[in-house]
Amino acid sequence: MSLLSRVDTGLIDQLRSAVDEVGARASDRLAAAHDASHYLLTPQAVVKPRNREEVAALFSASRRSGVPMTFRSGGTSLSGQSVSDAVLVDTRRHFRDIEVLDDGARVRCGPGAVVRAVNARLLRHGRKLGPDPASEVACTIGGVVANNSSGMACGIEANTYRTLDSAVLVLPSGTVVDTSAADADERLR
Repeated sequence: MSLLSRVDTGLIDQLRSAVDEVGARASDRLAAAHDASHYLLTPQAVVKPRNREEVAALFSASRRSGVPMTFRSGGTSLSGQSVSDAVLVDTRRHFRDIEVLDDGARVRCGPGAVVRAVNARLLRHGRKLGPDPASEVACTIGGVVANNSSGMACGIEANTYRTLDSAVLVLPSGTVVDTSAADADERLR
């Protein structure tokens, strides 16, 4: 597939039935064709869901079209896992919410929240996230969780998985599971 190959209009129509923001122009696709790695894969479309319902609808469109999705936030990956020649789902734009809880003992945020922004909010409470990736100015919580990012100073006690309290997950079936909810195990089943 060439970098500027024609886009399947049927796929674009299915994606547009799920979300409003679908980038199918060459400029949209080429802008997302790389991350911090040396890989170059041009997506067929770049979609920007606004909420978890739209993410669930994208999973449905992906199943119908047979075209896989790759999720991306900051694009700071050095291993290429945030590029795709299929559908790229950008979670950075509309999932940046940050809510500090329990006087900074916990924080609830979206996958598009930048690590440095989360730590700036926690600083007021004398706290910070355990993981300290070198790319904290650009990397996002979604990527940190997906990769169990750690950083040089966190060791094994403050890595992502050990500091993660709960997550809200949208499964490929469209089921939404909040792991902090009392019925999370039942919903997952």
